[in-house]
Amino acid sequence: MTSAIEKYLTGVKSNELLLPLTWDEWLAIAPPYTDGKFSSSEVTARYQRNGYDWDMHGTLYTPEKETDGRRALVFFHGGAGSEKIMDLTPDGRPGLARVAAAQGFKVLTLTYPGHYPPGGVWQVPIPERQPIYLLDRQLSPEEIADRNLKCTFNVILQGAGLLTDQHLGGREIIGFGHSTGGPMAAHLTRFSKKTKVIGLVGFGSGGPDGWRKEWRDQTGAEKYREVPIDQVSRRSPDSFKNSGYVDPEDLTPWGGADDYIRLVSPLRSQMKTSLCDNQHNAAVGILEEYPKRTGLPREEYFDHLQEPDANWLKSIRVLLVAGENDKGHWVNGGAPLEDKREMFMGRKYAATSRGAHVVFIPRYGHVGYSELYNEKIAYLWLWAFQSGYFDS
Repeated sequence: MTSAIEKYLTGVKSNELLLPLTWDEWLAIAPPYTDGKFSSSEVTARYQRNGYDWDMHGTLYTPEKETDGRRALVFFHGGAGSEKIMDLTPDGRPGLARVAAAQGFKVLTLTYPGHYPPGGVWQVPIPERQPIYLLDRQLSPEEIADRNLKCTFNVILQGAGLLTDQHLGGREIIGFGHSTGGPMAAHLTRFSKKTKVIGLVGFGSGGPDGWRKEWRDQTGAEKYREVPIDQVSRRSPDSFKNSGYVDPEDLTPWGGADDYIRLVSPLRSQMKTSLCDNQHNAAVGILEEYPKRTGLPREEYFDHLQEPDANWLKSIRVLLVAGENDKGHWVNGGAPLEDKREMFMGRKYAATSRGAHVVFIPRYGHVGYSELYNEKIAYLWLWAFQSGYFDS
């Protein structure tokens, strides 16, 4: 065990919220277990909510020999992504799901309804894409437009809960969500009836969307933003740059923004509906318009902003990870350390859970999960796991 790992584990066992690593310490993080073989299989669930059938797709990674057969990980992707961004990096290295599976952990990665095309590869150019809500038949433009206003946070979590129960029933779960997926991981416990969520791990994950509103209102670190109700945002090299996702060249072997978008566009939907944006942004003003348009109960659009169950929070441990150049999760908030989003979320979790830490990594931005040395993000989680951090 290196001195960097010893320092990190000492921090994990302490009451310190922020656990900063230097770049040299980061490079010294080694795997806690010996890599082994694993297999993967596709899984799907069809279910009903808000007047429609929905399809949810996932990938289940099963190690030949599990490190701990009692537990598993469930992964939620970012808003315009898919499960495939956790499978392989743009240049073909193992993604975080493969890293965890090779370390002996069963992993379920999920794709939100609408974001996974039949066969898993998008053939249509990004500007022409529409969400694909059913995998076995085409839908009319009018039905897709209506579904875009009804594919709520709860629709996504209902499918996530079903797939989790079907394939990981009886296990204790550690949830991971990147970006838009962070709040979803925090709400999986509401929808999974056959598992017990015992912890949350992160990379650019934040916390529940209700806490995001609280962070914005208290710190002013983020401007309130609404997306027009019928808009579907689509990713491009310019939007990638404008979001602050460009990172150092020595960490991005695929090249720059244009190369990244070109390489990942067959595997990511590169779309985000206004509803997904506005719910994640806690844009409470425009959210009032959706039930008026759809006739669905107001709670369907607002209950994801509720405080997580207090008894559940008291039972979990949380390990957030943030990169130095992550605009939304670290840079925004300015000089006061406590105003940074991941620090705010860490404090909220620390005050309500059995324990929480924020691990700070130099140089990485929001897409650091796919950059060089990305495997070390999973190693951080698994070192904490091995140390007993998530044990009850």
